[in-house]
Amino acid sequence: MTSIKKVLCGAAVASLVAGTGSVVGTQVGVSTVTAEWLLAAENVLLLGTDGTRLDKILEYAYNDDSGFKLLMDRGITAVTSLAGHQTLSTPSWSTILTGVWDDKHGIVSNIFRPEPYTTWPSVFNLIEYHQPEIETTVISGRGLFTEMASLGGYPADNIIGISGGSTSAEMDELVTAETISRILATTTNPDLSNFIFAYQSQVDHAGHSFAGQSDEYMQAVINVGANLKQILEAVAQAEAATGDRWTIILTTDHGHHDTPTLPGFSLGHGLQTPNETTSFIMLSLAGNDDQAGAQNLAYQHVDIVPTILQIFGIPMRSDFDGAPMQLDPELVNSVVFPDDLKQALLAAINSVEYPDIGTHLSLVLRALAGGAGYFLQDWAFPPINNFLQSIIDQDIFLISSLAQGAQWVFNAVGGVVVNVANELGRVVAQWTGAGAIAPNDPPLPQPGSADFTGGVEALLADNTVLAPDLADAELPLLDVDALAG
Repeated sequence: MTSIKKVLCGAAVASLVAGTGSVVGTQVGVSTVTAEWLLAAENVLLLGTDGTRLDKILEYAYNDDSGFKLLMDRGITAVTSLAGHQTLSTPSWSTILTGVWDDKHGIVSNIFRPEPYTTWPSVFNLIEYHQPEIETTVISGRGLFTEMASLGGYPADNIIGISGGSTSAEMDELVTAETISRILATTTNPDLSNFIFAYQSQVDHAGHSFAGQSDEYMQAVINVGANLKQILEAVAQAEAATGDRWTIILTTDHGHHDTPTLPGFSLGHGLQTPNETTSFIMLSLAGNDDQAGAQNLAYQHVDIVPTILQIFGIPMRSDFDGAPMQLDPELVNSVVFPDDLKQALLAAINSVEYPDIGTHLSLVLRALAGGAGYFLQDWAFPPINNFLQSIIDQDIFLISSLAQGAQWVFNAVGGVVVNVANELGRVVAQWTGAGAIAPNDPPLPQPGSADFTGGVEALLADNTVLAPDLADAELPLLDVDALAG
């Protein structure tokens, strides 16, 4: 496949190898960095598994039947930490998909608001603005991702909301089947680059109902590992059919408590214990086989979006909190090859600590205040409303009419209470530093506006961002004509 991405990425990696090759080469296993492995990715697959603890993966699913183990063997695994940041799903996934922490995007609860993603556009918007020729696909049974992918005037090409299945495990199976279908469909048009995001939910559901130490959580981890294995097998089939290579990134948004809060219910996450803040990133960079089975000591969630954009040759925002994992010298030089990867990862997990006491207390306050409205809206009020509705449905003389009146009052008052709780949560969030840092870059202009500069034309005009000065490089520039052939 020929694309502007290849020309620009080739220039960038040539500069890296020429300018910092001596530094990179001192790290065992990294001395073989060449232009080839940064030119190999035609497609990027980002996989999300909610609320999944790496220590439980290593305990329950570190075997050849699991996609977790296959991906660790294929790429680089990093233990990461959310200490000092929210351990709720929407804030964490927003960080993963925008490349900035919550002190910038300001999202502190699971109640969806579209405004932050205008100020801090998601990876879907950034790809569609800069390179609309890339086919972008979102596959999820959770509305957060389908909503996020539809915002900003530059929606993903394929927004697939999965419905059906009586359990979260069955929904994940549907997501898996659709993901495999979309991966194999790329073989019919190998000249088209693809970005696919697919989301698995069942581990988080098991954590909330039974906690991280439960048999149900164990089974959910095993199930997701089996789903991932099917997806990786589909990627291998697509690679064999087209000769294209895929970059695969797998991550989670937070961990879970070990023990339930009440029978059949666990607080799950939201605070700052190491079991909640410990996360992970697994990166299999297309063509980078020399780092298979390695560990990275420095990756963070905010590095994921810059990594994806660099692969596609898309300019970086000036205010990202992260950097491309395949180019940033600090991140590249943080790759190590432990004698026993499992034991090294467990040691890294055990080293995760609480944040300082001031940060800890402010984030606990933020989580309690920010989560109050969501808890009332999605957990506390629905059972009461359902109970009243059950009485109404029975059509009991007088009693059903009274229940209907009570339901009306409850919904009216409840809506006000939720709104007040949400506003209070936002005030506390701002007071504790969420959303305190304004962006350096302006919002993406609307399509067709006078300020629009997206698409391939923008990349050609702005190649100084993507193609560093190679005047002193020892490596020759890539032959664009040869690539075009």
